[in-house]
Amino acid sequence: MDAMDPIPLIEPVVGDEELDNVREVLESGWMTEGPFAEELQEGVSDLTGVAHATTVTSCTTGLEVALDALGVGPGDEIVLPDFTYPATANVVVRLGATPVLVDVKPTTYNIDPERVAEAITEDTVAIMPVSLFGHPVDPGPIQRLADDHNLAVVEDAAWSLGSEFDGQAVGSQFDVSVFSFHPRKILTTGEGGAITTDDDALMREMRTIKNFGLSHYEDNEGFVRADATNYRMSDILAAVGVAQLQRSDEIFERRREVATRYDKLLASVDGIQPPHVDNRAHHTYGSYCAYVDVGDDTVRDNLIDLMSDRDIETQIGTYALHRTDAFDEAERATTLEVSADLYHNLLTLPITHSMTEADQERVVNALDEELERFR
Repeated sequence: MDAMDPIPLIEPVVGDEELDNVREVLESGWMTEGPFAEELQEGVSDLTGVAHATTVTSCTTGLEVALDALGVGPGDEIVLPDFTYPATANVVVRLGATPVLVDVKPTTYNIDPERVAEAITEDTVAIMPVSLFGHPVDPGPIQRLADDHNLAVVEDAAWSLGSEFDGQAVGSQFDVSVFSFHPRKILTTGEGGAITTDDDALMREMRTIKNFGLSHYEDNEGFVRADATNYRMSDILAAVGVAQLQRSDEIFERRREVATRYDKLLASVDGIQPPHVDNRAHHTYGSYCAYVDVGDDTVRDNLIDLMSDRDIETQIGTYALHRTDAFDEAERATTLEVSADLYHNLLTLPITHSMTEADQERVVNALDEELERFR
């Protein structure tokens, strides 16, 4: 891009490999879940180091399937972070259960285990941590709470395929993890998701639920669930995902390279804090979210407009659920001050595969100049 071209927030990394795979699907005449979906499942399983992976239509439907397979329903409480996209809580409500909102850490933006401990009641059946923006949640404290209280852990890992904590891949740390292939994520199929687990019986149930209740297991073959659905991924989308996965190392490395350069450029900018990364975490930067620490809670939104005037697309981090109409009356076990603060003050910067050093300098220089209005 030259200096006057718009700088987009995101940019799917696609090319001839994706086109060739899609053409193969179209020419085969088999467009529903098929060989490419199977290959994508195997690839995700290998990448995360788990026994099983299955594709679904989205991370949202994957979370729903996972909770459904665990038997979650009316009367059950699920503890989850307030600072997340509403989909995390939507799936709980769809199953008739109750989302219980807790606060997050101001450093990693991930769920605070101390707040989780305060939220657990006799009705709690599961914890739903979110590995937000590509920064993996620390699994240790969450799993200890789950073990102590006999709870399941279903991780919303929408942003975090390829991330690791203490050398352990996201997707392998809890009972179930669910990933997204939405275009804002690092690897994309347009829409889509994948579920991972090491639990044979749980994966068997999840595959049955997502496939009309149809079981292909010899000891229980046929349509075995009346309350099932169809959340299978089209082989057209899976074909794109297979090509994405084959170049994933390059995509992950490039994303971290761009993020590292942002860290260096922003270090000298007064009024903005680069994202904190736990020294045990391997962050994949699904989004690069910096904290605006100057002025009041209106500054971040003003910056989004001002950067747009310069043809630079920025965005909020994500939502504080209790500030939405959908969840303003949701049960909350703790104060949600950190979540509210992040909701008003996190700024997502463009982070694309093709960004040049000049592009990043343009973004940071523009941000520095606009921040001067508020210092």
